Amino acid sequence: MKHERALRARRSRAAGAIAALAAGLALASCSFDRFKGGGELRAQRVVLQREVEGLRDIYERMQHGEPVLAEDDVAIAIDETPLRNLIRSQLPFETTAGKFRIALKDADVGFQGAPTIKLRGAVTREGVVDIEAAVQVIGTIAKIDIDPETSTLKATISVDHLQLERAAGIESLLSGATMDEVARALRLGIAGKLPVINIPVRIEQSIDLPAVTEGPVRIAGARMGIDASVDRIFAGRGRLWIGIRIKPGDLVKTTEAPEAKDLTAEEVGASLGETPK
Repeated sequence: MKHERALRARRSRAAGAIAALAAGLALASCSFDRFKGGGELRAQRVVLQREVEGLRDIYERMQHGEPVLAEDDVAIAIDETPLRNLIRSQLPFETTAGKFRIALKDADVGFQGAPTIKLRGAVTREGVVDIEAAVQVIGTIAKIDIDPETSTLKATISVDHLQLERAAGIESLLSGATMDEVARALRLGIAGKLPVINIPVRIEQSIDLPAVTEGPVRIAGARMGIDASVDRIFAGRGRLWIGIRIKPGDLVKTTEAPEAKDLTAEEVGASLGETPK
């Protein structure tokens, strides 16, 4: 009975969160339609859409009695602050898109329904010193894999939106519609170029069982492979949850066991005499 009440309460909270976000999304959409070309409103709408989709997925799973993460998965939780600092440590990141150069120097993350990533920096027009604008890239963690070489987690970022802020004279040269078109071209230009986030969480791919080479019993060395993969991820309440599916493999002999030799009772620590007092 208590379990059912707790489940209903969680469903109610999830539904309430979805309703609140949907209302915010509708408000942002109305405002966006009213003020065409509003970069800030467009950015808010992108984030809200991601959060609503993430919460809706969780709510639907709970409605069908499914766990958010599979029961057999190993769960890893990462808070916003460590991942934000980790991304910042891998910056700055610079790339080009057409005639523009983008330098991203700061980052922020948010785990409320979706793993949102915000990168900030500047964009300049190569060869024209006085054209520069602040830029904000909004994306999400699209995929997390296990690097086969390092056995650590790596995450890729997909770009949902790129916002240009008018600065340093660029507004006198480009209209609002042209600014939006430049932002769109830059977003397409950097798609697939953002660096991979290396998360220092090691997932072992095998377990080594060392050989027993001393004593009356000798055992050959062996290795058991582990088929580990990222099963599912979701974000909520300031944490990114990663479900790791583990499947043990077969044992494979790695070293031969040396032949056992006859040992005396004293060598193996046994005694047939009286126990000393």
